[in-house]
Amino acid sequence: MPINKLFGGIIPLAQALNLRYERQGLIQSNIANMETPGYTVQDFSFEKAMETASRNQGTLARTHPKHIDLDPVTASESLEFSKENRPVDLDEEMVKLAENQLMYEIVTRMIGNKVDGIKYAIDEGGK
Repeated sequence: MPINKLFGGIIPLAQALNLRYERQGLIQSNIANMETPGYTVQDFSFEKAMETASRNQGTLARTHPKHIDLDPVTASESLEFSKENRPVDLDEEMVKLAENQLMYEIVTRMIGNKVDGIKYAIDEGGK
């Protein structure tokens, strides 16, 4: 059975998880640098980044021929950062942080459910 049929639902979720992780670090960086003179808000559109990753655009590279086509470090290099030139608003960043954490948890639960389904199928329905 081709791997994309068996894990077809997990791979896009893994991409979403990697992008959520990248965004979490960016938001935390904004909060940490809030009082740094001249620092401006950095962010990227999760929707655009996910669309790019799902269409396999950007500069994705594999380190081994049998690895899945997603390297989170390289994927993060292809993100389009917003060009907002404004100081950090702590309230706004905290809302974004909470939303991103919630979405990260949802994606991890979805991946867990997919894996549980695969394990159930392997066990032949728990016979």
